[in-house]
Amino acid sequence: MNPAIGAVAVGVLVGAVIAVSVRDGRIAVVGLLTMLVFSPIVTDPIGTPLALAARLAGGVLAAYLLWIAVRGGGMTSGSRIGWPAEALLALGAFVVGLGTHGLGATALGPVEAQAAGFALAALCVVPVATGRDVLRIGIGLFVLLQAALLVRVGLDGNPSELEQLVTAGLIAALGGSVAALAYAARSDGPGGFDLATEPRLRLRRPQDARRDAPRPPEAAPIPDR
Repeated sequence: MNPAIGAVAVGVLVGAVIAVSVRDGRIAVVGLLTMLVFSPIVTDPIGTPLALAARLAGGVLAAYLLWIAVRGGGMTSGSRIGWPAEALLALGAFVVGLGTHGLGATALGPVEAQAAGFALAALCVVPVATGRDVLRIGIGLFVLLQAALLVRVGLDGNPSELEQLVTAGLIAALGGSVAALAYAARSDGPGGFDLATEPRLRLRRPQDARRDAPRPPEAAPIPDR
């Protein structure tokens, strides 16, 4: 295990724990930026300058777009169990990643990358599966994407420059999509990023409207004389 790569992997986990734990949207975006900046460096050897610059540019652009959506304030649901429990969860998954390097085959990448990927995969489950606001779900998707990328590096080594460019574009596009939805949600709601809770309007067919229309009262029977 390389101590330098291990320290960078710890930086990735710290950023991810902050992003999925806090309630303040601005602090969550700062944690997400930390994760996106450190993730491309968890490699051995480090990637080419072009590949590294592309990944850093994609991550910074995605975080900047999210910052535009949250800089006016806004709260996300955050973690219900708190950051210490999230950190312990990430640590446990990190240890599992260390002990299963290669997943039964010969691994070509650093063990720290796979361990960090396992930790991020454990952190993203709750935000993606149970998130109730746009920002939390978006952060969970970012963590899930980085988990897959890190496990891929740990198993198969450094990606090519073309793959890094495509990955950078994907990260930037995800950031733009989440930022647009988060901005729209904050503009519609009382300062938060909650998904719409109003019931959806049901389109009724003309025959349904005629069927459900109130019927005229029946005429009273004329009494016999």
